[in-house]
Amino acid sequence: MDIFKDIRSQPTWDLAIRTAVAGVKAMKPYYDWVGVYMLEGDMLTLRDEHYSGLPTEHTRIPLDSGICGAGAAEKETLVIDDVSADPRYIACSLTVKSEIVVPIMVADRVIGVLDLDSDTPAAFTADDRRELEQVAAALAQVWERAGNEKP
Repeated sequence: MDIFKDIRSQPTWDLAIRTAVAGVKAMKPYYDWVGVYMLEGDMLTLRDEHYSGLPTEHTRIPLDSGICGAGAAEKETLVIDDVSADPRYIACSLTVKSEIVVPIMVADRVIGVLDLDSDTPAAFTADDRRELEQVAAALAQVWERAGNEKP
């Protein structure tokens, strides 16, 4: 399966996100929660159909809050090996041990973040980071092709 090709081949932004979430979730057994938050103003928002894993009450995250907000604000991929040691972490589940947040960038603008949680401590490797950054880049390509201005 070529997840990058699958994402880029989707005719709509919504289908690209759904394809990315399902494809990423299936990539590794320690990817326990996968979601795409979209930036709307100064708030990251999560739609029900844009994540896979246990439900979360955190469907709106301000840019100045949480690891997702930090990743978007800093325009940097953040790998958190131990969420309990990071004061920015917003607990979604007591079982989560590590997290990676990858900004989805169009030019120098963040349009959203790809967020993954794992119940495994220090789960995310350099290879995971590289692959997930490629997923974010594929999503950005669909966004640009669709001529989107807003999520």
